[in-house]
Amino acid sequence: MGKLKRFFREIKNEIKIITWPTRKQLIAASSAVIVILLITGVYFALLDLVFSRVTSWLIKALGLG
Repeated sequence: MGKLKRFFREIKNEIKIITWPTRKQLIAASSAVIVILLITGVYFALLDLVFSRVTSWLIKALGLG
C-alpha cells in the first residue's frame, strides 16, 4: 500500500511541474498541424488521382479491361 501512495504522490508532484502552452502557442501549433494535414491530404489525393488514371490507361492499353 505504501508503494501505491508513493506512486500517486510522485504523479501529483510531476503534474505540478508541467508547463502548459499559452493560448497563443496552442493556436499556432494547432494551426500548423491543420495546415500540414491539408497539404498532405491534397498531395495524397493528387497522387491517388494520377495513379488511378495511369492504372486505368495501362489496363486499357494492354487490353485487360
